[in-house]
Amino acid sequence: MATSQKSATRLAAVDDLGASQVAVVEKTPHGDLAVGISRGKPFAVSNHCRHLRASLGDGHVTDEGCLECPWHASRYNVSTGKMVRGPQTSFKPLAGIVKETTGRLPLRTYPVEVRDGAIWLLA
Repeated sequence: MATSQKSATRLAAVDDLGASQVAVVEKTPHGDLAVGISRGKPFAVSNHCRHLRASLGDGHVTDEGCLECPWHASRYNVSTGKMVRGPQTSFKPLAGIVKETTGRLPLRTYPVEVRDGAIWLLA
């Protein structure tokens, strides 16, 4: 997708993401975002988990391509923002309830592209 460099905001260098394949980018035009690479494609989503508002940019991208919360392992589809698995650990008995209540509201997703080794926000 071609875009004017003036209308895009550089978020993060792909090489700086590390093994987690995600990072927090603060003070973007849309607030703090979790920005990363999932299955070879860039993504940017709102940074707070729907369960207890943990910073998703401090989590990691799973082998299945989901963004996993660092606190209780809730998982999100980075394309749609939908919670695909509720919290685990001691919250696992409540995972279905969380997924059907606060988890029903998807994370906000933002259009991005990789250009010159970095992830750029397009809107």
